[in-house]
Amino acid sequence: MPEPTLLVTSIAPHNVENQQRAIESWRRLGFSVASLNTPSELEPLKPLFPGVEFVPVPRDARADCGKPLVYLNDVVAFLRSRGSPVCGLINSDIHLRATPETVRYLLAEARNSMVLASRTDVKTLDAATGEVYKFGFDVFLFDRAILEILPSTEFCLGQPWWGHWLPSCLMRPPRRFPLKFISFPVATHVELAENCDNNDIYGKYGMQFAKLLDQTMHEALLTQSPEMLKSSLDALRLNVAMTILFESQWISCFPE
Repeated sequence: MPEPTLLVTSIAPHNVENQQRAIESWRRLGFSVASLNTPSELEPLKPLFPGVEFVPVPRDARADCGKPLVYLNDVVAFLRSRGSPVCGLINSDIHLRATPETVRYLLAEARNSMVLASRTDVKTLDAATGEVYKFGFDVFLFDRAILEILPSTEFCLGQPWWGHWLPSCLMRPPRRFPLKFISFPVATHVELAENCDNNDIYGKYGMQFAKLLDQTMHEALLTQSPEMLKSSLDALRLNVAMTILFESQWISCFPE
């Protein structure tokens, strides 16, 4: 019997109940779960999330963004160390609404491809409808061969732009792996009352993204005022998200 597909995340030491319910939704669908965290976070989190494999990381992003977050590079390295033919990467507060049959269908679609989903923001988990977050992506299922073509970056989970960078890598030549977008609602996110946006961090990682994407564009952005730069990065983020959607094959029906 094949091993369960591994979903990798980084559980935060706050908003615990919501994350517990989210991760339980993954495990009910047959996924195994690994969370990469700093050693100081592991011990208090372990008893709160039974069944989750906690993996210590050798470093964190405090020097870059002031928080002990996990670098995307370390997530990629961990996935390379595992033998699962399909890899999964997901934000820790995303609830999956699907059936095991749908998951098997999506995992099959992820072979030699990257399958991605945007979240639907809801007020509560009981809500039947919500608003699709059109600026980015929170769920990724992809062939492990993609790990070998991902370049090193400074992005980290829990901060913006990494979810744009992953699929953007596959749109650069040579295009060996197609993108597939899950167009039916499968990922749900409960909106929090507080606003945790940090314009400095948003701009920092946005400029890293621009530099990786297009050196000429990055140089032009360097000349802009802070107010103009924020507007330009917002436009870039939306444009990249729309380009990813345009370039993707849409998975538009349930297998059942």
